[in-house]
Amino acid sequence: MIPIGFMFIECVEGSQDELLQRIKEIPGVAYAYKLDKTYNLVVKIESDSVEKFTLAIAQIRKSGNLLNTDTMVGFKS
Repeated sequence: MIPIGFMFIECVEGSQDELLQRIKEIPGVAYAYKLDKTYNLVVKIESDSVEKFTLAIAQIRKSGNLLNTDTMVGFKS
């Protein structure tokens, strides 16, 4: 089973573009896009192992300028 998740991120105003570029460079990030409502970014994380998956989530959370995250995790067979 392949871990897959979606992370919705609320970030400090004005930091969306810089944060988006940093997140896109993290291994395991399939895509990342800007949003315009409660959350500023949505990120899809997909990896071939749970360890790499959780590492990607940890790296995103350490990226700075985050106010809030909401992460939904599932598995693709």
